[in-house]
Amino acid sequence: MTLTPQRLRRLVKQRERLERLQEQELAEAQRLYATRENALHESQGEREALLDTAVPWTGPIEPEDLVAGIAFLRRVDREIGARRAALAHSAEDVALEREELLSRRRDRKAMETLLDHRVEEERLAAGRAERKLIDELASTRWVRPSPAQESPAR
Repeated sequence: MTLTPQRLRRLVKQRERLERLQEQELAEAQRLYATRENALHESQGEREALLDTAVPWTGPIEPEDLVAGIAFLRRVDREIGARRAALAHSAEDVALEREELLSRRRDRKAMETLLDHRVEEERLAAGRAERKLIDELASTRWVRPSPAQESPAR
């Protein structure tokens, strides 16, 4: 099947639409990454806030408070680990989406280049056909004598 310029134009438009969709997917992946990053910072802030609370160095320490603080610290540490893993997964997703976008851009640019070459080929072919027609018209006029030049052979 020959790819005509019209078909190539439709293909380029389709590739542009796919590229826009991929840009949206990349933006969504980046948004999710930012959300997960903020959640990780929030959990780290909670941990720091607990560790920064002033513990009295003198006087009695309530065992319930100590147990609750340790349990909270364990929960926050597990949460931080889970959020780091989710952030790493989001970073991989962003990298994959970015690579896919670059692939789609290369594909679209290749189609545009092919379209440009086809349009140029058609323009050159049309020019050659026009020159050939002009040459044929000129050669038939040169070969065929005009009626004024014809003399009767009697």
